[in-house]
Amino acid sequence: MTDGVSRRAEPWALLLIAALAGCRGDGRAGEGESGGSESVTGGAGTGGTDTQGEPGACEGVDLGQRQLRLLTRREYDNTIRDLFALPPGAGCEDDSCAGVGVACPLAFELPAGGQTWASVHVAGSFNAWAGTVAAGGWALGFDEGADVWRGDFDLDPGTYQYKFVIDGSNWVPDPGNPDGAPDGFGGENSVIVHTCPPGQGDVFSPASLLPVESRPEGFAFDNNAAAGLVTAVHADAYLRAAERVAEVALAHREGWLPCGPGDPLAACAEAFVGQFGRRAFRRPLAAEERARYVALVTGEGDLTSGLRVALQAMLISPGFLYRREVGGEDGRLGGDEVASALAYTLWGTLPDAALFAAADAGTLSSADGVEAEVRRLLADPRAAAAIGAFAVQWLGVEPILTADKSVAQFPGINAALRRSMLEETRRFVTHVMLADGRPGELFAADYSFLDPTLAAFYGVAAAGDPSMTTPLPDTRAGLLGHASVLGTYAHSDQSSPIRRGLFVRRNLLCQEFGPPPANAGGVPEVDPNATTRERFRQHSDDDFCRACHQYIDELGFGFERFDALGGYREQENGMPVEPGGDMNDLEGLGTNTHAPYTDLRALGAQLAAAESPRACLSRQFFRYSRGQHEAGADQCAVEALTTTLTETDDVREMIVAALTSPGFLHRK
Repeated sequence: MTDGVSRRAEPWALLLIAALAGCRGDGRAGEGESGGSESVTGGAGTGGTDTQGEPGACEGVDLGQRQLRLLTRREYDNTIRDLFALPPGAGCEDDSCAGVGVACPLAFELPAGGQTWASVHVAGSFNAWAGTVAAGGWALGFDEGADVWRGDFDLDPGTYQYKFVIDGSNWVPDPGNPDGAPDGFGGENSVIVHTCPPGQGDVFSPASLLPVESRPEGFAFDNNAAAGLVTAVHADAYLRAAERVAEVALAHREGWLPCGPGDPLAACAEAFVGQFGRRAFRRPLAAEERARYVALVTGEGDLTSGLRVALQAMLISPGFLYRREVGGEDGRLGGDEVASALAYTLWGTLPDAALFAAADAGTLSSADGVEAEVRRLLADPRAAAAIGAFAVQWLGVEPILTADKSVAQFPGINAALRRSMLEETRRFVTHVMLADGRPGELFAADYSFLDPTLAAFYGVAAAGDPSMTTPLPDTRAGLLGHASVLGTYAHSDQSSPIRRGLFVRRNLLCQEFGPPPANAGGVPEVDPNATTRERFRQHSDDDFCRACHQYIDELGFGFERFDALGGYREQENGMPVEPGGDMNDLEGLGTNTHAPYTDLRALGAQLAAAESPRACLSRQFFRYSRGQHEAGADQCAVEALTTTLTETDDVREMIVAALTSPGFLHRK
């Protein structure tokens, strides 16, 4: 802290840091997700574990734990924006969004100078100085004609240090960049100041100052309640973010301050604390809280200084940073707790005035009142952002933005195409879940939302209006044909039946497999001129591998008409690519069923008609809405959601059922 006002705030700030660091959700912070492999195995050679469980195996209702849920970075940004009613471009005047804006492309090039290298990647302050591509390094592709290694990646505006890593061990600064800084080891890092074109870097994002959320193994979403442990590093980041937000908010006080410079200081402080505090903490303030924050405002002698101190105090308070889910003596969440739970689940932000009013009026204490608000929030355009976030996290396609792809093989790959791929999936799933409602469309739809960039990649004409649907080629079907899926679940220069088969099993069917054995090996090396299907037949022919790969390879082979970037092909290595596969054991591993399919349209039709994808979608939304991986006792709740989805054939009704269920509204 550098100014006098901030220094005077330090005593209460230190107390709040201590309080904040002591708050957490129920459970330990999870470990990061582990890397993948080209071989898998299930327990005891059973072919994996089907987590759907046995129908009818549960009784009663399991209630969640009383807990505090730390706002995710996404929720933090949304809450700040709505809390202060910030106009577009607020906080970004005079390039002040450097380091906290939206991502835009940054290109890297390293001339080879005639030298032959096996690999080059970029490591820097933007990817934790990853020593390998597997650890997160940004791989460059070799342009043989230009004798240059190059690649471009989406990156937030800011100042970064980096080096090129040649063949995994030789770290060198960028010879084309004259700006540098000591690397601490007697050498030099390259330094770059990354800025976005006008209109791309004007989104105020204080959450970019906060640590990235941890996601426990097998939990796809950023809102894991058990990971809400705040360390001293987190507390310091929250302090810096609060200082930044306070300055921006004070420059746009007309959107949130209920008084003006001519009003008496004490009266203004009372009005501000009462109205702003109610919204910031998502509950009315107790008398002692009001008095404390009013004293912070009036104690500085002038309104601006007092507001700065009070805002910083509020924004690092546990009351702001945590969503309270504690409930009363009977376990029922209070009206304000229900309002927050609904708003953050469906909008990713704080409740609006109508939801606060419903809480104050006691409307949210009745089942009908809660259902009415759920339906209102679902029908609001603001639901699209939260459901879009659910979609890309559930499907695991966020890595398409930085996934290693061979520039030599895919010379047209760039950040714009990558963004188009992700946006297609986000908009398509949002449309199906909120506008169409039919879950089968996720897998069998013959349309999507394509901008001109992606439409050209698919070989079709884009609709004139980006909000309109575009017919897909008959080679693609629903999510199965999305380039974000096909490109994410592939290698840099070749497709992967394993990754694509596992995507269907794990993400769409919720069928899990254990970790691969130490001697499982990697990609089969047979004939380099053979097709991928021929190479991977090794798994099916090997009894040791077959226990699991019988469920994966035959399924994944049906995606072989698409290359490592998701582009359509009919030949590989000069030989025809077979388009079909086998969706065996669709309704559960070990059921010994077979359902051969001829192409993705046929596979999509099978998934659209089956029960297991509906059960998995219900399970995934349960995890997202509760912020936790389901336990055995949650089986009944998940089955109830599946029943609703099956009987109504409407995802919206499943969402309503999830957010009006006893387990969502009660704690124990």
